[in-house]
Amino acid sequence: MRGMVFAALAAATTMAGAGLAAQQGDILQKAINTPSIAYSVYGPDQKTKVVKAAVPGGQAMQIDVQAKGANAWTVGASSPIAKPIAKGDRIVLAFWARAPKLAGEATTPIAFAGITGTAAPYTQMIGGPVSVGRDWKLQQVTGIAPADAAGGTVAVTLHLGAEKALLELGPVFVLDMGHAG
Repeated sequence: MRGMVFAALAAATTMAGAGLAAQQGDILQKAINTPSIAYSVYGPDQKTKVVKAAVPGGQAMQIDVQAKGANAWTVGASSPIAKPIAKGDRIVLAFWARAPKLAGEATTPIAFAGITGTAAPYTQMIGGPVSVGRDWKLQQVTGIAPADAAGGTVAVTLHLGAEKALLELGPVFVLDMGHAG
């Protein structure tokens, strides 16, 4: 299932990036966020700018993490999720990412990519680490929602401070694939 969702999302985002209208059955109809590069970047020792990119939409958020943070969450990015999530739903978080200055097959970590509450205690809905290479790749994290969440009370959360790195983040997608049971 994961591979099929991944392939469908890659195809759908390519079509969306080309300006094609969404069709019935389009996987983007399951989006519970507004797919975009609408990241809020926070933390010290980072510089952020929008750059042209070979991803759907043609732009990416470039984040220059200039020093490893005391904690991975010292530097991060978040993106809002407008629609609610129901306990037991299969959630897919997918986002384009690369670290263009890496050499060869080297990677750099995003220590946590997931969905968390927007207020303390920042409860995790889904999440895990991902590794980013120098070429664009559609990263994916999936999970089953452990609880209900009202629209606007959770967000995409990326912890970027694990290493000094130049990262580029393309559009982020959050899909609700329905009840897992």
